[in-house]
Amino acid sequence: MNNDLSERQNEIIKASLELIAERGIQGMTIKNLSKKIGLVESAIYRHFESKTHILIAILDSISAQTIPYESTNVESVIDYLEQKLRGHFQAFTANPALASVVFAEDLFQNEIKLVEKTKSKVEKSISEIAGMIKDGQQKEEIRSDVNSEHLAIMINGSVRMLVKQWRMSDYSFDLIQKGDELINSIKLLLKPLTK
Repeated sequence: MNNDLSERQNEIIKASLELIAERGIQGMTIKNLSKKIGLVESAIYRHFESKTHILIAILDSISAQTIPYESTNVESVIDYLEQKLRGHFQAFTANPALASVVFAEDLFQNEIKLVEKTKSKVEKSISEIAGMIKDGQQKEEIRSDVNSEHLAIMINGSVRMLVKQWRMSDYSFDLIQKGDELINSIKLLLKPLTK
């Protein structure tokens, strides 16, 4: 989980994800959480102000697990992008409830803090991928005839759609296998055009 949080906070996050997996995001209430953990509700509020703050902590814990592009020792931008995307598919497979939180922006529309956090995460993801693509274009590893931000949006959207499809199918297919197939298609899309 997140090393910046206390052991109890990480326990609350873990139990929250289990509740989301069992009952959906709407079933993750402080009341249900207190029963699951065996704490009174006020004890949970000592660690998190609200359900919203727990969901924000879940989103932050996902970000904390991402290795920045600048600190990797990969041979190419495409290799790093492949590792990054595969890591996302592995994380969702290991903890399917993450998909319910990460892609639940429609449910958050009345929770301004969650809307802002989700919007910020999407913008950051697109910006990071666009920056990597631009770097790959300068190194002539990635086609340069398509705008880097447009490619980043296509990649981000494709990943989101595949994970949503997996979640809506009740996790009926191997996300890592389908993810690898998607990654191979993305690599073909990014490949520089030959003259």
